[in-house]
Amino acid sequence: MITRILTGVIALAVFAPILFFSHTFVFDFSIALISLVGIFELLRCVNIMQKYIISVPSLFVGFIIPLLYRYISSEVILLIVIIYLFWLLYSSVFSRKEYTTAAISLAFFCTVYVTIAFTSILVVRDLPHGDIIYLMIFLGAWITDTFAYFTGKLFGKHKLIPTVSPKKTIEGTIGGIFFCSLSFIIYGYITANFFEKSSSEPNYVLLAVAGIVVSVVAQLGDLTASAIKRNYDADDFGTIFPGHGGVIDRFDSVMAVAPVIMLIVSLFLQSQNYGFFR
Repeated sequence: MITRILTGVIALAVFAPILFFSHTFVFDFSIALISLVGIFELLRCVNIMQKYIISVPSLFVGFIIPLLYRYISSEVILLIVIIYLFWLLYSSVFSRKEYTTAAISLAFFCTVYVTIAFTSILVVRDLPHGDIIYLMIFLGAWITDTFAYFTGKLFGKHKLIPTVSPKKTIEGTIGGIFFCSLSFIIYGYITANFFEKSSSEPNYVLLAVAGIVVSVVAQLGDLTASAIKRNYDADDFGTIFPGHGGVIDRFDSVMAVAPVIMLIVSLFLQSQNYGFFR
């Protein structure tokens, strides 16, 4: 427990300053690096990392897209993905069965999932009010993780899905949802009244509902990562964060939440509604 808390404090101390540079290349590089490590961990977990013909291009795509997202067009990004896809497909033709369809499919899934997840953070940051909203990705994921854990420890009696994650409880799940929704409401109030965006008017109803949705998605992201580990008999995806595991172990909820918040905000922009903040 002490190791876990100490690692969390150190990681927060390192990562928090990077958030202040979210409008710069520093943030792009940091997200790209996290994406790269995340793909490496996933490919290693599913026993593909040693298949360099498909793993190296996968790592390249997972790094280059978030790194250059702000500086290249969507057409170029699509071209990179298409080239990558056909490279994977053609590798099975010339590999003499070394690179199976299953391996190629896994590599593509791992790369696309991680890349979309982390690039979504950059997309949200660049949307209207994005400098406020993108922090909700981390807030929602980590508040859910924290309070689901402690609520489960204090009140948990009924197992949620023991075959996937034996320690998670229904009570913990409810606690995570409640505190995530509450944290979004408080965040909206604090942001509107005490910070630079004091002219922003929060939509508290939408924030509360979004908190519920985000918390459910965050916990599903966590469970999905647990299911992958169980399928491959892995305890953790990595060891970069002592007591927590690897990047995927620490960011699995963030990866699930980021595309959802991107979709929610984009939906309200399309409908010409003001979304979380006006």
